[in-house]
Amino acid sequence: MIKDIRLGWVYNSSKEKTIKIFLKTHKGTFVASAPSGKSKGKYETKNLDLKTIFKNFPKIKKKFLKENEKNIDNIIEKIGIEEIGSNLSIALSIAGLKAVSNNEAYKFLNPITRGVPYPLGNVMGEWLNKSIQEFLVAPLKAENIEQAIKTNKTIWEEVGRELKTRKKNREGGWVSKYDDIKNLDIVTKIAEQYEAAVGIDIAASSLYKDGKYFYKKLKKKLDDKEQMEFVIDLIKTYKLFYIEDPFHEEDFTNFSKLTKKVKCFIVGDDIFATNERRLELGIENGSSNSIIIKPNQTGTVSRTIKTVSEATKAKYTIIVSHRSGETLDTFISDLAVGIESPLLKCGIYGKERVAKLKRLVEIWNFFENPIMNKPKVFI
Repeated sequence: MIKDIRLGWVYNSSKEKTIKIFLKTHKGTFVASAPSGKSKGKYETKNLDLKTIFKNFPKIKKKFLKENEKNIDNIIEKIGIEEIGSNLSIALSIAGLKAVSNNEAYKFLNPITRGVPYPLGNVMGEWLNKSIQEFLVAPLKAENIEQAIKTNKTIWEEVGRELKTRKKNREGGWVSKYDDIKNLDIVTKIAEQYEAAVGIDIAASSLYKDGKYFYKKLKKKLDDKEQMEFVIDLIKTYKLFYIEDPFHEEDFTNFSKLTKKVKCFIVGDDIFATNERRLELGIENGSSNSIIIKPNQTGTVSRTIKTVSEATKAKYTIIVSHRSGETLDTFISDLAVGIESPLLKCGIYGKERVAKLKRLVEIWNFFENPIMNKPKVFI
């Protein structure tokens, strides 16, 4: 039974204030905080500003008191996420699951799992600067989670030395003075030395304007056909195993065409926004073969699990992901283990990213015979 809920705030990794919840039950106090994304798809549920949330909270809080913590998501749906704000609703929802599972959400989601995802890490990227947003590595040859984490960290360090920079982006990846092709040359060369796979997040919606994709440093303006040719060339030239948001968030057609043309993970983020209905449209159109899962995009853990279930039925690969504005909350690590995701996109550098990696190590050490969750295809 819920005895009390306290509302607080904490700074996220982008130095912005975000929601923190303290949920008190008969078992103790369970804490959760809400991440936030700078690059947001328009189909995400909407956050409310903190001033409004704190003003409305006393009235909202009353609806949860003396209720079973298992009912939190149902209560949220009755009130309406739009009224609560997605940032408050996801913090409440995560705190509720932590209470139900006694801070072992992965066991509650999947009592028989013993698999841990590979970390997918951002080593370099430009944020909202008319360039490829993220250059990613995944140590798919690693035999255990500690080796995987160490490999990503080593690659990140070597990329930094090659770039001769100390400037980092919002997710702890290096900021480069070079163009996208030179950046791919650097990352691919170093990743190959450690038998790591390379991927990119183009974040195409942020490049798209007036029917063209603008690449600032490459001095390119590409129409749909040229963007398709450019993306295919990158996949083949650099043997990319993963490409995220290669087209803008409304373009189911070109997502579908690309999925048929190449063999790699074609990953939808903005186009799906962890939204069950958007995913259904993607499945109907044959758009993508993989989906990014960000619980705060949809507002509750229950909604997130529904989207995961639909994706699993359609044989989509599921990649659980952090946000650019992260907190020390490690729930997404439990989620990735619980739903048997083969990849957890959680960064490499920064205390908010490292916290999630440490949680994977904790879970690995709990299992009697742990395994790494191998991606099913394209590797």
